Amino acid sequence: MARRKLKNKNLSKDEKKKLLFKKMTSFSKKAQELATLCDVQVGIIIFGSEEMILWPSEPHVKQIVERYFSFPELERTNKLVRNVEYHEKMVEDQEESIRKIEQKNEEKKMELLFNEVVKGKNIYELDVGELRGLTKLFALKKAQVEERKKQFHEHNQSIEDSDNNAQEKDDGHPKI
Repeated sequence: MARRKLKNKNLSKDEKKKLLFKKMTSFSKKAQELATLCDVQVGIIIFGSEEMILWPSEPHVKQIVERYFSFPELERTNKLVRNVEYHEKMVEDQEESIRKIEQKNEEKKMELLFNEVVKGKNIYELDVGELRGLTKLFALKKAQVEERKKQFHEHNQSIEDSDNNAQEKDDGHPKI
C-alpha cells in the first residue's frame, strides 16, 4: 500500500480521531512485530491535548514503565540515544558528505580549467586559487603518466622476455 503525505490542513475533531485511530492501529502493529521479533516488552504512550492513549493496555504499560524505572539510572541510560547526540552525529555525517562533494566539485572545475588551458586559454587570466588547483592537477596528471609509463615498460619487458624464451626453444640457442 502506497503511503501518502498528509497535507497540512485544519481537521475537525472527528477527522483527527479517525486519523489518530488509523495511525495508532498501524503503529501498534509495528510495535507488536518489534516485540515478537526482538523478544522485548513494548508499550506505547501517546499524549494528546484531550486524552492519553496507552497500548496494549494501561496495566501492561504501567508494568513496563515500573520495570524500566526499577533499573539503576546508569543502566537505564547506558544505551539510550539522546536526540541531541543523534542529531549532532547526523550533522557531522552530512558535513563530511558535503566536504567530499565540494572536493569532487573542485576537482571537476580544475579538470575543466585544465582542458581550457590545453585548448589555449591564457594562463595570465587565472587567479591564484585556480593556479594552485592547476598545479595540484598537473602534479596528479604527471604521477598518473609516470605510473602508466611504468606499467607499459613492465608489460613490454614481459612480452620481450616471453619472445626471447620462445625463440630459444625454437632454435635451441639464446638470441642476443
